[in-house]
This record gives sequence, C-alpha cells and structure tokens, in this order.
Amino acid sequence: MAWSEWIECNFDSKGELKLKLNTQAVGRSPNSSGVYAISTKTGNNYHTHYVGRSGRSIRGRLQSHLTGKGNKVIAGLLKNKKQLPSDPTQALYFAYLETKENKLIEAAYIDAKAEDRPLANLIRAKLPKGLREEDVFGSQLED
Repeated sequence: MAWSEWIECNFDSKGELKLKLNTQAVGRSPNSSGVYAISTKTGNNYHTHYVGRSGRSIRGRLQSHLTGKGNKVIAGLLKNKKQLPSDPTQALYFAYLETKENKLIEAAYIDAKAEDRPLANLIRAKLPKGLREEDVFGSQLED
C-alpha cells in the first residue's frame, strides 16, 4: 500500500484551522493503524515537520495534533499562526500510510538522512541495529 496524497487543512483569517472543513479532511484518514506526516508547503514543495504513528487510529492522532494536543512543536506552529494570522503559512497538510508495521515505518522515516528528517520529532526513533532504511523501504512487510 502507498502513501495517500497530501490532504490540505486551511486556516481562517484569524489564524485558526477551519473546523468544519478540517474535520471533513481528517475524516478522510483511516480509523486504523499506520503512519502519518504533517507538513507545510512552499510553492510546490512540501516540508515535513512531523512523522507519527498510531497502533489504533490515524484519524484520532491527526485530530489530536490539529487541535494542538499532540506534538509540542506542531502545537507551537498552531499557536504562532493564531497569534500572527499574517504568518505566510496558509495551510497544514497531512498524508498517511495504513500499515500494521507502524513502529518500523515511523522509525525509518524519523531515522532518515539528515536532509529528509522531520523537524518536529522530539523523540528520535531508531531502526533496530543492523536494519537499514533501504531494507525497510525495499521490502514487502505485509500482505
């Protein structure tokens, strides 16, 4: 299974995420285990700030993050936008990958090469000793 497309969550003129539209956007994510990424966008380039996982519900974790109750750095980004609505960040984006191997896939993305590493992951996940990022991404982990 592949990652979803990036899904957009817009801010209103007061710097708050538009609740109704974003509830619908988050509702497009699965209520099952997997990995997700939260990013911003400049031009056509997405900048991943956080990669997380859930053993139960990707949707539940995303709802938590987008209400400021998840990762502290994402909560700070939301708070900053609310205090400075003129901040150029127009939207947050998320993408997800449904998988039962959520711990391993999350670790591979967080333990990625420095130029690809998410900015807001406060706890650094590591792949098991001897397992490389290429081994994870190049293998068939699930049916």
